[in-house]
Amino acid sequence: MATTDPNKWRKVTDVLLSEVGGDLAFENGDFALGDATVQHQAHNLVANKGDLRAAPQAGIGLDIFLNDENRDFSEMRAEIELQLELDGQTIESVRFDIDEQTGGGELVRIEAGWSN
Repeated sequence: MATTDPNKWRKVTDVLLSEVGGDLAFENGDFALGDATVQHQAHNLVANKGDLRAAPQAGIGLDIFLNDENRDFSEMRAEIELQLELDGQTIESVRFDIDEQTGGGELVRIEAGWSN
């Protein structure tokens, strides 16, 4: 999900979450801070409409799309692009790939970020 050129997009510094479990990440006894662009994109992907009280229309609900037998990848791509644009990001591409290493599961690859 990460961008291919790390210098292309403006870095968004925020409190980071651990990749395992999603708990707060700590560094030297304090909250870990760093570029949270991919973290924000991931939260947008997994949030469903209504999950965020401050923005009830935000969220893509990727699990709903992926579990739908009649899923429409163009509809899914359009929703991802819409939600990221509403978040202020510039989208270059959204792709769906099959991950051969994990037994054929779908991967969403996003090339997007906040413009410099």
